[in-house]
Amino acid sequence: MKKIKALQTLQSSGKKIFTSADLQKILQTKSDAYSYIVSGNLVKEGVLERVSKGYYILTSNRPSDFEIANTLYRPSYISLASALVFYGIMIQSPQQIISVTTKRATSIKNGGKIFSFFQISPKYFTDYQVVDNFLIATPEKALVDMMFAVALGRASLSVEELNLQSIDKNKVNELASKIKNKAFKNYYQKIKIQINSI
Repeated sequence: MKKIKALQTLQSSGKKIFTSADLQKILQTKSDAYSYIVSGNLVKEGVLERVSKGYYILTSNRPSDFEIANTLYRPSYISLASALVFYGIMIQSPQQIISVTTKRATSIKNGGKIFSFFQISPKYFTDYQVVDNFLIATPEKALVDMMFAVALGRASLSVEELNLQSIDKNKVNELASKIKNKAFKNYYQKIKIQINSI
């Protein structure tokens, strides 16, 4: 398939992120093997970029960093400092795009950026929502996830610098009470009053 025709066909699909199955269906390739060859050629020609195994994006209509993060490592959702900045709770923007995952913690470099994934237990993989085509923690869960990372020594946080006016403090306490980790419980008890007073 010619580059221009393939580009037009993919653009008209309205999608930004494609699985191998998507490409095979949209480009109407007859077999998995031929679809692999076609997608490989489109990557070489700069039409597509392979962001993860079996996932591609259009270079001419690049998804947001948060959408890419969701795709690079699954299951995951945007959280911690990245989500807190997104909601206007934290001012200082992190140098990485940070997500949580139930899989092993890792960092992935893609497009000159670093995507970091913080591991949590499946039972704490909750309270996220879809915003602008990506999964992101609710404001309260992003704060709890951040405190969890701080308690484990994997992040730092200055509570007095946070803008918590839009935060539901009762929801934060409810989410925090579900985490049974001892280090988190000790840390939360120390800053609970400070958070509730802001």
